Amino acid sequence: MIELTLAKRYAAALLKVTDAEGSTEEAEALLLALREAYDGQKPFRDLLASPRVPKAVKKQLLRKALAGARPSLLSFLELLVDRHRVNILPQVSEVFDRLADASHGVVRVKVRTWRPLTDAQRSTLLSKLSAKIGKKIEIEAETDASLKGGMLVRIGDSVIDGTVARRLKVLSERFLELERR
Repeated sequence: MIELTLAKRYAAALLKVTDAEGSTEEAEALLLALREAYDGQKPFRDLLASPRVPKAVKKQLLRKALAGARPSLLSFLELLVDRHRVNILPQVSEVFDRLADASHGVVRVKVRTWRPLTDAQRSTLLSKLSAKIGKKIEIEAETDASLKGGMLVRIGDSVIDGTVARRLKVLSERFLELERR
């Protein structure tokens, strides 16, 4: 819990800096890539987390990994190293991503369908959701054959369940209720 609170503070501070210099999108992309490397490469994660590895070596590794990044982002990452907070890098990345989207009026919508969305379906869904929410929408789509049809849309904490599996479950519950009478 404390890590999430810290991640929010660090991410908000970084967003303030990157917004001021106009590098929010660049920082967002680099942080997401760094998070992927941190989560996916155990040797990289272990090296950054190890108390035996000197801070200077960790900073040099990050500078090499993010060659060409703005000094503000590198300074931020070095601050995480100095304060022994590299372990919250995935949370900082996630929170920064959400804060950056919110500050730019972007809403990420997760859509699960039983088969991949066609371009026409994606376009229709984008226009309808944009009209309903009044903001720019980015769809993260995934397929799940167990839905049996329809789609499940998640916007933040709200869920719109228009799946066949859900409808079948509701029908089944109604039939069971009728049998009990």
